Amino acid sequence: MPTLRLENGVLRADVLPDAGGGLLRFDLLRGGKAVPVFRPAQLDDALQDPRALACFSLVPWSNRIGGGRFAFDGQVIDVPHTRSDEPYPLHGHGWLMPWQPVAQGETFVELAATVNHARPFRYLAVQRYTLAGNTLQTTLTVRNEGAPLPFGLGVHPFFPRTADVRVHANATGMWQAAPDHLPTVLQAPPPHADFRKYRPLETGVTVNHSFEGWNGQAEIVWPSRNLSVAISADTSRYVLYTPAEYDFFCFEPVDHAINAHNLPGQPQDHGLTILGTGQSLQRRYLFTVTSL
Repeated sequence: MPTLRLENGVLRADVLPDAGGGLLRFDLLRGGKAVPVFRPAQLDDALQDPRALACFSLVPWSNRIGGGRFAFDGQVIDVPHTRSDEPYPLHGHGWLMPWQPVAQGETFVELAATVNHARPFRYLAVQRYTLAGNTLQTTLTVRNEGAPLPFGLGVHPFFPRTADVRVHANATGMWQAAPDHLPTVLQAPPPHADFRKYRPLETGVTVNHSFEGWNGQAEIVWPSRNLSVAISADTSRYVLYTPAEYDFFCFEPVDHAINAHNLPGQPQDHGLTILGTGQSLQRRYLFTVTSL
């Protein structure tokens, strides 16, 4: 299926149904040029590996499920790996399969995917992209079609990493992580990862952690590019990934912690939602772009 282009004279987004229904690009139209807001992808790369996309959705969980299993309702639930090159099930199934457009216009598209093969989950997922003024709105919905299970949602945009980029996101805690990136202890963010005030990404330092107590508002500013994006989400957590060796970073609004299925307490204590058969969960994510 070809790339689907959305455009409203201010923003442009290219949607790739065959690659997780993800975004190939998301740009600000300025001075006759397309200025990337998300890191732009190459079509062939994205079709081969969705990690090359500009953004993809996370359903029915975000990040890793430790050990590929979790205890729920008196039984141990096994979750098969989603990728052969990852030690744990990663990011759910939506990013790895084709989606079907069910409605579209010049400034919006809605895509759906039915999952009935991904033990133990069976669900219908719907994602809708809408361009309104200088805002990209992504709405992600999942409806459980199987037995009751914990579900979670998120989005995974990639942003250009420049020397002067600044990030602001008011979170109160950060999960320390083991070498396999699973969380260990929740503590106050250390100085290099404390974004309660605008601060740069530390040179040569990789952050790959889950943050708690977020107020659902963030901003990324690129002074040298005369560009900023304000992020708004109806969630209280995010994952930040800043690989030091690459020219991108990821700010991922999510509704649950990494490995929330296995953290102490109940899944709901860490942001997951128990959906019974036929029940739904929906989240919205807004990206508002401004020229400085």
